[in-house]
Amino acid sequence: MAARIVLAVRESQYIEPLLHYLHHSDYGELLRISAFSRPDTFMEFMGSGEPVDAVVGDLAFIEAWLVEGKSIVPWAVLSEDGRTAGNKVNLAGGSVIQKYQSLPSLLESILQLCEVRRPRADSARREETLLLGVVSASGSSGKTTLALNMSKQLAAMGLSVFYLNLESVDSSGLLVRMPALKAQGLEGLLYELKAGHLEGGEDLAGKVELDRYVCRHEALRCDGFMPVENFKEMLQMTEPDTLDLLELLAAAGHYDLVLVDTGNIEEERTQAVLKRCGVLLWMLRNDEASLYKTMKWMEHGSYAHSGWPQDIQDKSRFILNFAAASGYNNPAPEGIELAGQLPYIPSWALQHHVELCLESPPFIAGVQQLCQSIIEPLLPEVFTGSLHA
Repeated sequence: MAARIVLAVRESQYIEPLLHYLHHSDYGELLRISAFSRPDTFMEFMGSGEPVDAVVGDLAFIEAWLVEGKSIVPWAVLSEDGRTAGNKVNLAGGSVIQKYQSLPSLLESILQLCEVRRPRADSARREETLLLGVVSASGSSGKTTLALNMSKQLAAMGLSVFYLNLESVDSSGLLVRMPALKAQGLEGLLYELKAGHLEGGEDLAGKVELDRYVCRHEALRCDGFMPVENFKEMLQMTEPDTLDLLELLAAAGHYDLVLVDTGNIEEERTQAVLKRCGVLLWMLRNDEASLYKTMKWMEHGSYAHSGWPQDIQDKSRFILNFAAASGYNNPAPEGIELAGQLPYIPSWALQHHVELCLESPPFIAGVQQLCQSIIEPLLPEVFTGSLHA
């Protein structure tokens, strides 16, 4: 059922293109928007008792409405600078949405406000969810930066994405603002999965209520888990535990793509990712040590008794990070064919650079190229625009 949204803004010219886009895109199946540009008609509608799932509007409209005490539904102020300056009423409890942004991004923000999950794209439906692992043979290769940027871009293209961080210490919170804690988190889910096995339960995917544990990453426009506070929980997470978790996310039917951000290659969690994920993105630093370690690990994986999947080479894609703009980079070892590269960003060497990691145009362009070359063949039409035709 579509969410019922009330939009209240001063400019009538703001409303028309938004409604036109809504009616001619698949967002029309998710949202029903009643729009007002006059305060009196807005207040009259809000006092009529019509059911509403969320209210979005200019500050003056929201303040006037809140004075009446009608704040039992989610609401957000449309702001031109990302802030509010209300002084008539307490604006705590609401959200702020950037007023002028791309229409898909604006509508995604409204969907998040009323907690409507974006359905899987019709043209990208598969027999099961695509599991994509981001791995590396060396540290500080940029796995998390790539995984977060890729999650954000693919979600913006209309895919339903789940970002799963399996590092012992989740570093994603350094790059993106974490949502308010509303779900039980990964710890609770792992406990339920283990309890189900101890009780001899089968078909856990059909019994586990995944929504109880999942949160929404507003900055990424995708789902995920809150970072695990007690990282001992992650250290005790075994390969079977990880396989159960990946199987649950794949069988849930909610997502087109689960993007898995991993820790060290030796960890049991990462070994499970190597086995279960259909595509593996290997991040290589632009230095001899990283290239050498990657080559040696791939040689190890080719041995029959390594415990690695036999198709490891076929499903691996190698990405060179920190590539020089001059084009002069360390050559890849024999047997490793680069599927793409990402640029070195000088500003990231500065102190307090983490807020820039999702906002760098050259890096975003590089990630976009990777998505087109690697994800597009697996989820056709995502980049052709036909999803929203």
